Amino acid sequence: MKNNLLKAAGCVGAVIVLALTYITGVRAQPSNTSPGSRAATTNWVGYLVVGQNDTTDAIAIGGPHPTVARHVEIGLRSDGTVVWRKATNGK
Repeated sequence: MKNNLLKAAGCVGAVIVLALTYITGVRAQPSNTSPGSRAATTNWVGYLVVGQNDTTDAIAIGGPHPTVARHVEIGLRSDGTVVWRKATNGK
């Protein structure tokens, strides 16, 4: 029983590591600007929301709470791809 539990935990851990490696390795690709193709436009819709522990809130029960990461902007390209970039200072 313990051996099966360790195998399952190892598989879950391996999937999480692979997913994080894939997510951090993917970057937004420039749109295809070859002649005859329509350039994709990007609508920058907001900022990244991440979980962060809140140690100053006495009512909060353990676990991460949503926090805005204003240094990362999230956008949606016209071809349906979600992209992100470092936030510009002009906004």
